[in-house]
Amino acid sequence: MKKYLIALFAMVCTCLIFPNNAQAKKIKIVTTPENAKIYVDGNYVGDGVYVLNFKGKDEFFSVKVEAPGYIEKNLRIYKHDTRKAIPIDLREDETIEASVESDLANRYFTINVRDGVDENLAWKLLSQVMLNYFDEMKTSDKASGYMNTTWKVDKFPKSELKVRTSVQIKEITSEGLAYQIRIKSEIAPIDTRGEQGYKPWTRVLKHYEPLINEMQQRIGKH
Repeated sequence: MKKYLIALFAMVCTCLIFPNNAQAKKIKIVTTPENAKIYVDGNYVGDGVYVLNFKGKDEFFSVKVEAPGYIEKNLRIYKHDTRKAIPIDLREDETIEASVESDLANRYFTINVRDGVDENLAWKLLSQVMLNYFDEMKTSDKASGYMNTTWKVDKFPKSELKVRTSVQIKEITSEGLAYQIRIKSEIAPIDTRGEQGYKPWTRVLKHYEPLINEMQQRIGKH
């Protein structure tokens, strides 16, 4: 009986001195912007505010916060963090402001050449358009009807991202003269070196957007 009372006394003292051992610990997450979506361990849990509830053997939670027009943030929040509330501020993504969503990014589209524009003139006009947007060509083979620009890289330091763009053109002959054109658009962390790290992007930088209409106006059927 005496031993039981001593053990019970020790347990009560431990709970008084270390209250976190007696109850679950809670840490509130507060995001900026307020509409940011919060994911905990891969599961969507709400927008703007969420309370992490540490129970049992929970030592940390993996948290992801994202919002349109902002750079996604991933972090771990540990049980031993002494803060009761943790602000998570997302940075605006410069690349979103500088680009447009496009279903033509990284896909071929076709321009059918209008009557009165022969192969030589079409090639000349397409070359002029390309050189208005790119400093040099990687490949320009009139005989095979294939044209390809070098990559042009635009950097966005505040977002720690960079975007590279190139254009490919190839002649096709079905029912009359036509060209297939593809704007390749890829994005990567700004410190990426070499080819690895770039991923296809579903957006096109705004200063390349007029290229499509300009080609259509120069050689396409109206």
